[in-house]
Amino acid sequence: MDHGLTDRLNARFDSYDVLRQLHDVPPHEVYEITVNGQRAIYKANTGPTGRAGMEGRVMAFVEQHSSVSVPETILVENAFYVASWHDDAPSPEPDHHADKDWAHAAGRGLARLHNETAPCVDAYGAFRPDGGLRPGGHDRWHAAAAAYVRSRRPVLAQYGHADMADAVLGYLDEHPDAFAGAGTPVCCHGWATPEHVAVTDGDVACMIDFEHAIAAPDEYDYWRTVVPTFGPAESRLRDVFRTGYESVRSLPSGLERRRRPYALLNGVYYFESLYVQNQHGPEETAQTADRLRTRITEILNSLS
Repeated sequence: MDHGLTDRLNARFDSYDVLRQLHDVPPHEVYEITVNGQRAIYKANTGPTGRAGMEGRVMAFVEQHSSVSVPETILVENAFYVASWHDDAPSPEPDHHADKDWAHAAGRGLARLHNETAPCVDAYGAFRPDGGLRPGGHDRWHAAAAAYVRSRRPVLAQYGHADMADAVLGYLDEHPDAFAGAGTPVCCHGWATPEHVAVTDGDVACMIDFEHAIAAPDEYDYWRTVVPTFGPAESRLRDVFRTGYESVRSLPSGLERRRRPYALLNGVYYFESLYVQNQHGPEETAQTADRLRTRITEILNSLS
């Protein structure tokens, strides 16, 4: 057990108990706990790219400004947060899948999150965990997208892939209109897949894990959801998700035209995640990195 956990809980609550570890994949760890007799979860950073403090503040923001159900935050600090246990949250077991019911309800729920937070988000970029919830302060999504890539470049550089980040930055520099028409900023979840979005009786019952949240156009969240959930190709379930989404909020015109620039952003993210999470042996990691390099290069070539 992480003694930082017990020290933090002991300093801030009259009583606590650590029940079990739910998740331990860098750069975060998650425990089921009780604090002052209340069942809760504790999530903390375990590395420099952790965003637990930001996540806690985003959850509090969503709870305040949206009807989307999220765990109630109890305590938020820069490196960790404590939130109440939510009985309808997705289970930690890796047995989640997307069917037609999930796709339609999740689409509606994500659109509701975007609709209801849009009036409160006035700039693009990463949310900051310190002193309140403030986005990075970019007036244009293009600038925030470039900052997104630059923030991940150090990890890529550490493992010999800085050229991939530089190639994406070069493309963005040469194409200031890459995201033209993308729309105004909203609070994007960043990874609204079945393991993070639970659906019951045709509605989102609970949304968790806002560690990837960002102030971005709604279509950023659309692509961050449909590709990992339904795959890169068009499909019936993707259509159901989009129908559910657009029953609440219309996606902007030009969505498909901007798909590949978003795929570049996701490629850089996958590169960072590959090395930060460190879930594979050296050979598999190298093979995955080669596939990512090939994919990013193919996208750039198709855009040239």
